[in-house]
Parts: sequence; structure tokens; C-alpha cells
Amino acid sequence: MEIFLLIMLLILFALEIAAIFLPVLPDSVFFWAAVILYRIIKTDVSYSPYFWTGAVLITVIIFLADYLANAYFIKKQGGSNRTIAAAVIGMVVGTIFLGPLGFIIGPFLLIFIAEYWQSRNKKNSFKLALSSIFA
Repeated sequence: MEIFLLIMLLILFALEIAAIFLPVLPDSVFFWAAVILYRIIKTDVSYSPYFWTGAVLITVIIFLADYLANAYFIKKQGGSNRTIAAAVIGMVVGTIFLGPLGFIIGPFLLIFIAEYWQSRNKKNSFKLALSSIFA
């Protein structure tokens, strides 16, 4: 069982490193999953408050960067403030319910729904939802 968990840990760290170069993958989600899994495997390891502070700050910065990138591309494509709010809610809720894949699917779906609800234009709604993926 421990070997399986170690392999999963290596896969998570590899995905985290890949996410640095592939903007579609959410790297902070892989980081936190790897940290929690490592803590489960190695119960005698304790992290310092400096580690936790730094990790939380970096995660917040990454989420802010993702938010700003989404907001920029949505505004550039003609989206509204409600669409931007839908993207943020989609990032958070999607990650909670679908894990790393939810970071992509959540904003896509909520942007499409929010924009379609406002404009009733499927083509424009889909275009805005796609812009969240490229952000």
C-alpha cells in the first residue's frame, strides 16, 4: 500500500511540474494534493509555520493570477462582470467537486450558463467560455 501511495505522490509532483509549463493544468491543486498525501504517508514529518505561510501565500497568488487572466480574457471577448464572477465561482466550486479537472470545467460551464442566461446567444456564450480555458 505504501508503494502505491509513493507512486501516486510521484505522479502528483510530476503533474505539478508539468502544470508549470502547461497552463491548462492547475498546479496549486496538484501541490496541495501531494503535500497532503506526503503527510499521510510520512506521519513523523511536520512542516514549519514558515512552510505553511509560504505555501498559502503562493497558492493565493496563483489563484489571483488565474482570476486576473480569466477576467482579462473575458472582458476582451466582451463578457460582463457577472460572467467574471461566474468564472471565479466556477474555479472554486469546480475544484472542490471535480478536483483538478474541475478547475477547467467549472469556469467553462458557469461562464457559458451565465452568459447564455444574459444574452441568449449560444455562439457568444461558447466563445466566452472557451476564453476561460485559454486564460
